[in-house]
Amino acid sequence: MDRTLHDANNAQRILKLTADTMLLVDRNGVCVDIAPYCDTWFLQEDILLGKNIFELLPEYTRERMMPVFQTVLREQRSISKNFKLAVRGETYYFKCLMHPYDGMVLCQYRDITQRSNVKRQLEQANRTLREIQKVAQIGQWGYNTNENVFHYLGYTGVLCEEAVRTISFEKYREYIVEEDQETFINWHLRNVEKFNTDSISYRVKVDGEIYYMRIQTYLREELPDGSLNIEGYIQNITDIQHSRNDINTLTHAINNAKESIFAAKEDGTLIFANRRFLHNHGLCENVDIRKLKIYDIAADMPTQDAWNERCRNALHSGSSNFIAHHPSKINRDILAYEGTMYNVTNDSGEDSYWSFAHDISERMRYEAQIKRLNLIMDTTINNLPAGIVVKEVNNDFRYIYRNRESYNRDSFNGTSIGMNDFDYYPSIVAEKKRQEDIQVASTGKGMHWTVEGKDRNGNQIILDKRKIRVDGDELSSPIIVSIEWDVTELEMMKRELMSSKEKAEMSDNLKSAFLANMSHEIRTPLNAIVGFSHLIAESDDAEERKTYYNIVNANNERLLQLINEILDLSKIESGIVEFSFGPVNLHCLCKEVHDAHIFRTLQGVSLVYEPSDESLMIETDKNRVFQVISNLIGNAVKFTKEGSISYGYELVDNQIVFHVTDTGTGIEPEKVGRVFERFAKLNQHAQGTGLGLSICKSIVERLGGQISVSSEFGVGTTFMFTLPYKDKGTGTGKEEVNLESESGAVASMDGETASMSGNSSSSDGDASSINGDSSSSEATQDLDNVKPACILVAEDTDSNFDLLEAILGKKHRLIRAHDGMEAVIMYDEVKPDLILMDIKMPNLDGLEATKIIRELSATVPIIAQSAFAYEQDRKAAQEAGCNDFIAKPIAQDKLKAMIKKWLSTS
Repeated sequence: MDRTLHDANNAQRILKLTADTMLLVDRNGVCVDIAPYCDTWFLQEDILLGKNIFELLPEYTRERMMPVFQTVLREQRSISKNFKLAVRGETYYFKCLMHPYDGMVLCQYRDITQRSNVKRQLEQANRTLREIQKVAQIGQWGYNTNENVFHYLGYTGVLCEEAVRTISFEKYREYIVEEDQETFINWHLRNVEKFNTDSISYRVKVDGEIYYMRIQTYLREELPDGSLNIEGYIQNITDIQHSRNDINTLTHAINNAKESIFAAKEDGTLIFANRRFLHNHGLCENVDIRKLKIYDIAADMPTQDAWNERCRNALHSGSSNFIAHHPSKINRDILAYEGTMYNVTNDSGEDSYWSFAHDISERMRYEAQIKRLNLIMDTTINNLPAGIVVKEVNNDFRYIYRNRESYNRDSFNGTSIGMNDFDYYPSIVAEKKRQEDIQVASTGKGMHWTVEGKDRNGNQIILDKRKIRVDGDELSSPIIVSIEWDVTELEMMKRELMSSKEKAEMSDNLKSAFLANMSHEIRTPLNAIVGFSHLIAESDDAEERKTYYNIVNANNERLLQLINEILDLSKIESGIVEFSFGPVNLHCLCKEVHDAHIFRTLQGVSLVYEPSDESLMIETDKNRVFQVISNLIGNAVKFTKEGSISYGYELVDNQIVFHVTDTGTGIEPEKVGRVFERFAKLNQHAQGTGLGLSICKSIVERLGGQISVSSEFGVGTTFMFTLPYKDKGTGTGKEEVNLESESGAVASMDGETASMSGNSSSSDGDASSINGDSSSSEATQDLDNVKPACILVAEDTDSNFDLLEAILGKKHRLIRAHDGMEAVIMYDEVKPDLILMDIKMPNLDGLEATKIIRELSATVPIIAQSAFAYEQDRKAAQEAGCNDFIAKPIAQDKLKAMIKKWLSTS
């Protein structure tokens, strides 16, 4: 079976065809969202979205709608009202259902114009019919206050003809007998002031004849232009002279009524049919109806037996009500008639049957649409992930609606209508729910709360619960609506976001602490560098200048170590650092560590390399393991004033377990968990960036191991880390992470990797390891063999050029270009032997300048110099056409060796 209405893919289409237009309005009246499900021109996004709807409404509608809107906001309850809207000469009627929604109001616009118009037409027709049946012999009139003219028709016999006639108010008053004019004028004023159904009798004199008239109003309507349209009946009540006209008037009124009226004899022969009946059944007005049988014409009574059955129903009680479906054989647009049939017996004792029926097709279509919409809403509610229960307050809180998911999310087999909570739940639970219902019903204030629990499978479930009261009217009692939503997924997501927010705030606090620490750590060596640099310039004592130089050099190394640690951590965490693997003898490695640190320990502190298995070999990155052990020993040196620092390793379950143990101050228990956090300094008075242990952790984990710490405050600390053991590692391998194959590019650029070479972050931070220069002494010895050359230096910073001038100026002729554009122009003029090209310069950067020069010469050596020292910077320089790369700060020996290399090559 095709269950179209149950298919979620059809939901939007069905809603568009049947649902109300939705407007979400903030408390200021501004439409913040709209879902139009109709084609009405003023209910579109471009007209309403983002605008104050009350400023767009006519004053008449705004004055009636605004108080309801404010009540919904103030009392937080839903209200449904009907309103009239007159725009662009058209009058619309709509039902507006207003619901409180997150501090705003959700408005459902439901167009009831057609229904209202049909209702008004039916009411008018019924009133006309009732008055015709009541008084008979009547005429109809209409009066407009702006025109001050009567429009009238009928057979009253006084000024009336079959066609509509008009007469001014003043002219008509002249026909009224003088003694009755005041009565007529007062009646007129009362009808203008307000709707008045009181009738009056008065006399008119026409062509010398006196007639008695009765007049009554049945309609008073205010038109858009402000004028009043008043309509009513007029009846000639002259008993003798105009009895024939009375009958004609009644016949005319019935003949022109909107109801379908006919009369027939007992055998079905028609004796009367009004125009509406003839029209609906396709009969001409001049047809001789006495030759027709009703059951040959009406589709709802196709046989004489059917006609006889209806007659018997009317005969039994004098009248009978009926609904006739598809009563016309030719007009299929008429869905049904609703009417009444009367049995009438004349003076001769002959029975006839009179039928008065009105077309209810529009009402049926509207009701069908409402039923369909209700079905859609029921289906939608039943498939929502929510439990909805509606209880009648004045009927012991019994259910009048309950969908298949309820409070406890259990399906209920069978009907729940008429039952209450005590039929579903244990008495304790039911009583608790009853007290909640009583509270909401008595106060009118809704309840909203969230509960956590377990579902039937033991899974965590979080439910959002609400209870609200919906007031009734004289025909219905108030109700309690309980809604329960499963918000487990949403709530868990919210908690995850809160956790992420807390972590981000913690990270931000760590960053702030790091920056404060960096300020101190950078300024400290800079203070010594700046101060002693001035003293070197002022001193004439060679021995004193050498002492000052050593101090400056030591602080240079300290500053470079600081920068190196920051860059190293950044590379490791971003995954672009290189690891060079090869066979490593752990005993030899540890001896090298001992030799490097034995003279750096304080007096009274011994550095002990504990006996370990001298035969153990593993496949790892020697420099990185050296770096980790050195950092751990360097960290121990800071906090150990006496006693010993011992280290060693052992093989445990295919893992090499390293340890570094000191007898220093130890770590407070509450701080142990933060040891490996980035930028964390547990002792604010100790030197360091707070990055060393974080770097160790990152390196160990990249090498496949784990690191841990144990400490006793005041006694000492032990750091341990593990590395995987491979007993047959003979070859060397190189791992590059997050890089494409770049070995060729690096090899062609002298292999200089500055602080990012992977061999730079030892705890002592010596300058040679930072620059990775293994041949500087050799270059110094052979430097004099280089012939003087012309070197073009592209450098925008004066101090950097002065440094190059000081290093190279005594041997070579240096020509300076202040930016990339000037470098291109000067190259073409000077034709230098070699170019030192800064990367970051104004106007034209060094990479773009190199590309242009390479179009002029493919052979001139170009060495890139930059403070950008990552591998991607080297690669970018090579791709632009540079032969080599040197990172700032520039080491004198390294620069001279590089220039010697390329001048010798060229």
